Amino acid sequence: MKKIDTGNSSFEKLISTGNLYVDKTSYFFDLIESGATYFFCSRPRRFGKTLALSTFEAIFKGKHELFKGLAIDSLEYNWRVHPVIHIDLGKCQRDTKKGVEDWINSTVIEIALEYGVALEKSNGYDINFSLLIEKASRKAPVVILIDEYDKILSSNIFNSEIEGMRDVIRGFFEIIKASYNNVRFVFITGVTRYAKVSAFSSMNNLEDISMDERYANMFGYTQKELESNFSEYIDEGSKATGLERTAYLSQMKNQYDGYRFVPEAEPVYNPVSIGMFFLKGGKTFDNYWAETGNTKLIMDIAKKVQFDISKDVSEPISKSSISSFDIVQMASKDVSDSKYKALLFQSGYLTISSSSADFQVLTLDFPNAEVRESFASSLLDVYAGDAAKDEFMPSLLFNAFVTGNTEKAINHLKSIYASIPYSISGDSNEHTWHYAFHCMMKAIGADLSSEVMSSKGRADCVLRAVDNIYVIELKRNSNAKSALEQIRKKGYVEQFRDLMPKCSIHLLGISFNSKERNISDWAEEVLS
Repeated sequence: MKKIDTGNSSFEKLISTGNLYVDKTSYFFDLIESGATYFFCSRPRRFGKTLALSTFEAIFKGKHELFKGLAIDSLEYNWRVHPVIHIDLGKCQRDTKKGVEDWINSTVIEIALEYGVALEKSNGYDINFSLLIEKASRKAPVVILIDEYDKILSSNIFNSEIEGMRDVIRGFFEIIKASYNNVRFVFITGVTRYAKVSAFSSMNNLEDISMDERYANMFGYTQKELESNFSEYIDEGSKATGLERTAYLSQMKNQYDGYRFVPEAEPVYNPVSIGMFFLKGGKTFDNYWAETGNTKLIMDIAKKVQFDISKDVSEPISKSSISSFDIVQMASKDVSDSKYKALLFQSGYLTISSSSADFQVLTLDFPNAEVRESFASSLLDVYAGDAAKDEFMPSLLFNAFVTGNTEKAINHLKSIYASIPYSISGDSNEHTWHYAFHCMMKAIGADLSSEVMSSKGRADCVLRAVDNIYVIELKRNSNAKSALEQIRKKGYVEQFRDLMPKCSIHLLGISFNSKERNISDWAEEVLS
């Protein structure tokens, strides 16, 4: 079997060391030969953007020998050598306008040396960048590859100098646009899609392919690509788990598939999740992608907007809300729910699950179990703290609900709530109790719906756990029996009676006591 290297984003090194490479070169050929010059594509982190730019670099440097047997090798490409200016803005760790300018200038000067172009350090980055493009293009039109254009901004959204840094980035791209006559091809990547009024305000000739159906599967692995490229790994994993191949693939799909960046496009798997899954032996269905990044910003904003993990995820959003996005907006005091959902989409936590007939209204959802459970678990940490998160055992809680052992589930919930520090819960923070409950249910992979409508009102939540359905009413400083009575009186269970006797219906009232800061009372009635 070919080796898997999830940490290698160099195409040349990947190929020359015999590592596994999922062939995407037909997409690169189409872009190069499309007739357009300036391209942009956003994808979540660890989705192969850096590897894609490295592949473009190898193509434009004429390294034909690396592509033997790949799709582009059988296509009519001339393999002409072009000077390549490849800049990874994600490597810039500066947090001032002057620092960013100096970093870009140093990087430009270093690249210039590769092409025998002498630049003066005393010049500004803008002068040197323009000179590099002009002088390097004397041999052939240059290729410009920019990775992680937005990393500088996303890392500094609360920095007082961010507007100055954005001006630098804007000026950087203005130089690229002004150098049109000396440029053969430009490809820019980032996590977040650009806003016309933001860093790309001057680049009206930039073709955004982020939601272009022709390139929907340019990043990530389709089902066919997974099965054809990792067939031997799948066979080994299937044997190791004792699962039939079909069941094994089904579990993989549930855990790692589901990313859709274009309405009605075929969903794709996250490359890093798949690579790490097989590197670990292909038998432990853990959360790999979420563990590779810092979620603090995402979670801090979630708490600020009081994002309801059980309800707000499924609320429709306009395509325009996620088509043009400015990461700096997240620093404002009044971040809207739609802006936050746009951030979750750009970051890979949410994906397109369905759309209106004209594709202008989108419904988002978590792409798979890995992301849903990781997101909910991280939110639980924000709302309940490290101690509660350590106390939380998803499999134990999930099995209790699945088997209909409500008492066991309640006792486990009590132990988790007991570990939430006073500094987080306060004396009467009802939102913390309810939200922590919702986060835990999502984190265990349960099908939880919030504020479920009936003919006479709304149930706080409905939890579906295989053959057990829980209609739940949450109260504070009240009697759990009154919550149970409300479920009966309002007829919250009527819409589920048709599922009996296959499913047991649990009427469950839970009361939180603000002084005890825990579940003080619960009552249940089971219909079967």
